[in-house]
Amino acid sequence: MRMPETRADKLRFYNIGQGSLEESRYYSILAKDLEYDDVSELRRFIEEISKLLEAYSQAILNSDS
Repeated sequence: MRMPETRADKLRFYNIGQGSLEESRYYSILAKDLEYDDVSELRRFIEEISKLLEAYSQAILNSDS
């Protein structure tokens, strides 16, 4: 897979990543509700990754190029 080159491509790439992360968040909630396992660590990772993706997206939006 080639890396995105333009600002719009980068934003789209991170947006897709955020969508996949939201899907993971949903499945972690489902696993918790079904009492499959303790997902608290997974949920912390999801939150941290979500913050990073948001920060990357904001940096791209605020950049000059």
